[in-house]
Amino acid sequence: MKTNLPTSVDDLRRFLEIERTAQGRDRMGKRTLAVLDDMLARPGTAAVQSISELAAHNGVEPSTLTRLGKRLGFSGFGPLQDLFRRHVAETQPFYSNRVDELLSRQEDSGATNSLQLVAQSECQKVMAVANTLNQKRVDEAVNRLIKARRVYVLASRGAYGIGHFFGTYLATLTESVSIVGEPGLLLASALARIQPSDLLVAISFRPYTRSVVKAVEFVKSEGVPILSLTDAGSAIEVGAGEGTTIAIDQPFYFDSAMAQYFVAEALLVAIARKLGPKALTAIRRREAINKVLDIEIG
Repeated sequence: MKTNLPTSVDDLRRFLEIERTAQGRDRMGKRTLAVLDDMLARPGTAAVQSISELAAHNGVEPSTLTRLGKRLGFSGFGPLQDLFRRHVAETQPFYSNRVDELLSRQEDSGATNSLQLVAQSECQKVMAVANTLNQKRVDEAVNRLIKARRVYVLASRGAYGIGHFFGTYLATLTESVSIVGEPGLLLASALARIQPSDLLVAISFRPYTRSVVKAVEFVKSEGVPILSLTDAGSAIEVGAGEGTTIAIDQPFYFDSAMAQYFVAEALLVAIARKLGPKALTAIRRREAINKVLDIEIG
């Protein structure tokens, strides 16, 4: 049975009602319908839990959710979950919803060891991202980072930690790296210096920081290429002629951050390998400077 591709949660609700009264061979199975019914009853949870977590909650295999996505006309589960994420972003407060979902998930799991619960959830998200990262996009990002005259790394608020981590270690591998958007520094001053031969690395996740979104818009208008590390369907996503976007299709908050740091790590490792001896020379020079300045202990 062919269906029109759903574009909203309301479309999914209408589809569910039609399927409940449908007859014949093409009717969706009861267990699959039950999964969709559960996701519609808990859209906040459906937006943020991994495919394994949602499957376990419903007592099915993850492949059931993949088939559900395909039955609805999507390429798999990811695009279906994106629909729920857009719905939550448009209708529900992000931060309170995340904490409410976290508390509900702990109650549903019955787990007594919260450390193991967090570890399992983060491991699943990291593996999900590792399995879906586009290697061609990663290679393209690495080439842009190496060839740029100067790299400007921009992140703010919660994502600032990722930006500082990425920019700090990138600066040990290659020269001419600036971390912008730091406390006390004017973003406008940094953007005034950026040139088409440079690269802006913009890092932001839903809900997006307005200053980062506007900075990306300005830099695009100046013809400067952009590397966006962000989530799927992002406000800072760029087209092929504008740069490269690496989509990290996982929520970002205090209980969900390892997947984003993993992508930053993967890029740094790929850059080090691509540079080879040049990276080693740059790191040894940095170590020598650190020693002269007596920066490090131990």
